[in-house]
Amino acid sequence: MKTNPTRRRALAVAVAATLLLAGCAAGSTEEEASSGEALTEIVEAIPAYPTSFSFDGLGSDAVEILQQINATLIRNPYVESEADPTAMTQDLYDWEPLLAESYDVSEDGLVYTFHLRTDVVSQAGNPLTADDVLYSWERKFGAKTGITSAISLPAITDPAAQIAKVDDHTVTFTLAAEGHGFPFLALITKISGHIYDSTLLKEHATADDPWAVQWSSENGNYGFGAYNIASFRDGEEIVLEANPDYALGEVDIKKITMRVVGDAANRALLLKNGDVDAATQLRPADVADLSTDPNVATYSAETNNFLWTMLNTTAAPLDDPLVRQAFFYAVPYEQIIDEVYKGRADPTVGLLDDRSPGYDDTGLLEQSFDPEKSLELLEEAGVETPVQVSLLMSNAQPDLEEAAIQMQSFAGEAGFEFSIEVVPTATVTERVNAKDYNVRMLRDMSISFESMPYSLLLAYPQNNPARNSTGWGTPEYYAAVQAGVDAGDSLSDEAGAFWNEAQNYWQEGRPQIQVARVQPLNAFSSALTGFGQRSDNIVDWSIVSAK
Repeated sequence: MKTNPTRRRALAVAVAATLLLAGCAAGSTEEEASSGEALTEIVEAIPAYPTSFSFDGLGSDAVEILQQINATLIRNPYVESEADPTAMTQDLYDWEPLLAESYDVSEDGLVYTFHLRTDVVSQAGNPLTADDVLYSWERKFGAKTGITSAISLPAITDPAAQIAKVDDHTVTFTLAAEGHGFPFLALITKISGHIYDSTLLKEHATADDPWAVQWSSENGNYGFGAYNIASFRDGEEIVLEANPDYALGEVDIKKITMRVVGDAANRALLLKNGDVDAATQLRPADVADLSTDPNVATYSAETNNFLWTMLNTTAAPLDDPLVRQAFFYAVPYEQIIDEVYKGRADPTVGLLDDRSPGYDDTGLLEQSFDPEKSLELLEEAGVETPVQVSLLMSNAQPDLEEAAIQMQSFAGEAGFEFSIEVVPTATVTERVNAKDYNVRMLRDMSISFESMPYSLLLAYPQNNPARNSTGWGTPEYYAAVQAGVDAGDSLSDEAGAFWNEAQNYWQEGRPQIQVARVQPLNAFSSALTGFGQRSDNIVDWSIVSAK
């Protein structure tokens, strides 16, 4: 029996004022703490109410809630962060049981057989079976609004042909190539790998909605996660309660009230005043301020939460690679890290996880603000200076405009003149899809960061212009990515050389610039422990408890 190709080991709401929250959060938790009772109910300030309770219903804004109410076959174990001993991170190169108690890999590395737990029931009380696994993947690809199919490549392209039921508690996934093995394992541990209660969803399917996408977008309890949605008030709050039938046992935090507080500064203030127990998506300056408060815990763990600039390579002035290369040298990286993120961000190089086995950074340039080099490249390109470039960004992430102002201040030295456009997120999406922009700034992550093909093709999918927002891609780049897949073990030195080759082609083309890797923008009450930095940058409440 062949084990996995990496470790060679098988698995044996909007709130107007603080007064509305006071007494509902810390009012109860402080009483528990003072009486010596364990803190089991918490209030979390979140930035927005989700548009959907279903990822397949385009509910990407609901990732944190979806993480609490769903579960995957396996997961990456949590380990102590190397950068922050008070935090945990995921070991992205190892796996442990969740809904599956174990899995095997065939000798040729193509067939992954998962043995499901026999004692797991959904939030609706239906037993977990192989039919749920098959249905879940068929739904991800079959739902017209499904988005997980796009991020399942290259490992899964046709669920009907690749996934098979052996018996009620055994299911196989057959891959096209051994080199898809590690990307596959990375894929199924993330939100794209959630397993759904097929019995429940089929009960709510209709002729117009055969996958019950509309129903699931309004009703979240269709999975096997650690929490149930107990109640919600549209636009205001969502209450989660612990699922006593969770596969890994009932969790310590029994109730979570997620309250919508749209302003990041107010979320931080509520936490500082003890009116909530946790706050997410804070401004870097607020996290830095909270870090000096003994009643608040902040974290400096490694993340894959990047400040990105995406360059439109299809129109002047950035259709010239020399101008794009000059842009790389026109960014004041240190000033952005120091002034915008208050030191709570790290420099970054390339598109891949530099901690992965087989990683090769040969030829990759470190970030450097070098106005002379920028002017030299612009002269070589034969363009008139200053080069006029507009920076487009969403108003939902205030740090983007702060970073853009820093870039604007330094641009003149490097031969550029930057204008700043801050618009609603929907407007950004429309303009990017229409290629009506110069540079888009965003802070985002590649959820399967450790999967090399995923990270390399995420922004530049081959033969999919609608998803390739920069319009960039070369035959040499795609050939290098494919050669890395063909090498077999994605974490081998042989594959690493091809991943490096692809990154060097990308660096020459410069369709994207990694400005900084931002440290966690979440904070807890110091009464809590168990923060885990995930690759999807959300809070996993199933591992949190009181000190």
